[in-house]
Amino acid sequence: MESCVQFGIAAIRHHVTVTSLPPACQGLTGAQVDFAVGSALRSAAIGARGKVRQRERIGQASQYLQHLVVSVPAQRGEPPVLTPAAPRLSRSTLGLIALFTWLITVALGLWMMIRWILRSRARYPPGGRLRRPPALDLAHLGLAGASLLTWIAYLASGVIGLAWTASALLPLVAGLGMTLVFLQPSVSPADSEAAQALRAATAPDPARGYSSRGRRPPVVTVGAHVIFATATILFALLTAIGIS
Repeated sequence: MESCVQFGIAAIRHHVTVTSLPPACQGLTGAQVDFAVGSALRSAAIGARGKVRQRERIGQASQYLQHLVVSVPAQRGEPPVLTPAAPRLSRSTLGLIALFTWLITVALGLWMMIRWILRSRARYPPGGRLRRPPALDLAHLGLAGASLLTWIAYLASGVIGLAWTASALLPLVAGLGMTLVFLQPSVSPADSEAAQALRAATAPDPARGYSSRGRRPPVVTVGAHVIFATATILFALLTAIGIS
């Protein structure tokens, strides 16, 4: 850059109008050439008394270097480094994930319901009245199936209203499911003697290594059902809202 400044000073001193980029200024950026030209023009004002006289000298000298800055080719900056964006899940991907967790939740629920029906028939007399009415199971199963079919219709059509409808049904399904968890089946007091006799007749032989643990609710299955149901509600809401 110093050589470019000296070239500008020499051009002003010898009244040479610069029309092209000299070798002394090649390789410099536009800002560096501007700085060199400014330094050369300020050197031309040395010795002049007063700011007015200095500005006059700078104005006269600028005619020799005014083409220098224009003749400098624009420096192409390096292309900006594109930061890879964090991977985002699209709405369709979230919808498919919700469908996957939905199917697992329904499968676990059906398995628990079938297990409860089979054990209820084997354990209680046909006339026994259960504290957990079958209508509650049917309502839970019906709402779960309706919401699942609505979600499949949304995935097939892309109508957001169907996604919101299916998401709105999920809290009702979850509420009925929690009710079923806390309402364990039992017979009424009027049929307790018959129920006890039936359980005594069908009780497993302790000598065979059986215990009463097999008659307890499947805690692992219930826990998995609740976890997948919660994940389904979350993914369904994210899909309906459109967060990705």
